Amino acid sequence: MKKTFTKFSAGNEILAICYCLYLTLLILLVCQVPGFSFSMYSEVDSSCQFVDTLYRFIGNPVEQAKCLLRPVRPYGNLGDKLEMLPEVLEKNIGQPFHLSRSQIEKYLRQKSIQMSDIGGPLSQPLSRANDNNEKSAAAGYLVIHDTSTPNYQYEAFPENINAPDWKYNDLQSWKQGNQSKAHIFINRLGESVTTFDFKDAWRATKLEVQILRIKSKGLFLHVELIQPRRSDPSGPNGNDAIAPDPGFTSPQLKRLALIYLVASLRRGEWLIPAYHAVVDAGIPGAHDDPQHFDLIQWGNLLEDLIGEIQNL
Repeated sequence: MKKTFTKFSAGNEILAICYCLYLTLLILLVCQVPGFSFSMYSEVDSSCQFVDTLYRFIGNPVEQAKCLLRPVRPYGNLGDKLEMLPEVLEKNIGQPFHLSRSQIEKYLRQKSIQMSDIGGPLSQPLSRANDNNEKSAAAGYLVIHDTSTPNYQYEAFPENINAPDWKYNDLQSWKQGNQSKAHIFINRLGESVTTFDFKDAWRATKLEVQILRIKSKGLFLHVELIQPRRSDPSGPNGNDAIAPDPGFTSPQLKRLALIYLVASLRRGEWLIPAYHAVVDAGIPGAHDDPQHFDLIQWGNLLEDLIGEIQNL
C-alpha cells in the first residue's frame, strides 16, 4: 500500500502540538492521575486555599474551620467540608475570648496544672508570623496532629496503650532530640509537656516549610496527640494506615480542649482549629493525621470545661 504523507506548514505544526498538549491535559484531568494537579491543591481541596497576603485561609473563621476540620481517613483521604461544627465551636471561633485570665489561673491551681505544661505563661502573647515579626499577624491557628508512633506493623496494639506503664506515655521522651517537632505533646493519660512555648515561632507542616516558608513561621501553633499505628495488610509494605479506634482518650481530648482555651486567651480571640492532614492537603507526601479524632466529643469536653471554669 502506498503511504501518503500530509505536508504541514509551520503554523499547522504549532496547532497540532497545542492540540496534543490539550488532549494530554484533558486525559490527565479526567483520569485523575495520582500526583497531578493544576495548583498546589487538588480540586477537592481548593476551598482550603491559603491566601499568603492575608495570612489566612479563604473564608471567615467559622468557614475556615469547617474546611480545616474535615474528617481524615487512612492514607490521608479527606471527607467533605463540614456543614456544621459542634455548637461551642460554631459560636466561638473567631470571636473575642470571653473568660478572664484569673478564672483560668484559678482552675489551673485547683487542678495542679503547670503553665509550663500548657504552652507557657498566660500573660505572654502568642508568636507572630514572619518569624515573630512584631508587625505581622499573631498566631491564629491551632493545628492538631497525631504522632503516628510507634508503628506496630502487623502486630495488635498493646492492651496498655492508655496506661502509665506504656512507655510512649512518658512525656520526657517526647521532649528530647528529634521528637520535639511541635509546641506541645499530650499523652493518652491526658498529661502534656511543652517543647516550645506558644510565643516561640515554629513550623511543623509541609504548607509552612515547603510552600509558605518564613512568612508562615509563627502563624500556626502545633499540638501532637500521642497515638500508635499499625500497618494495613492490603497496603504498601511498612505503611502506618491503621490507628486505634477510638483514636484518643477522653483525658487526652480534655487536655487538648484546655490548651486550645489557654492559647485563645493569649490571642484574645478564639483560634481556628485545624487538622494537620487538611492543612497539607494537595501537597505531595502530605500526612494522614489525626486519625479517628472525635470532633463532637472534643466539642462536648470543651463546652464542659468552659462551664467548669465559669462556675468556680
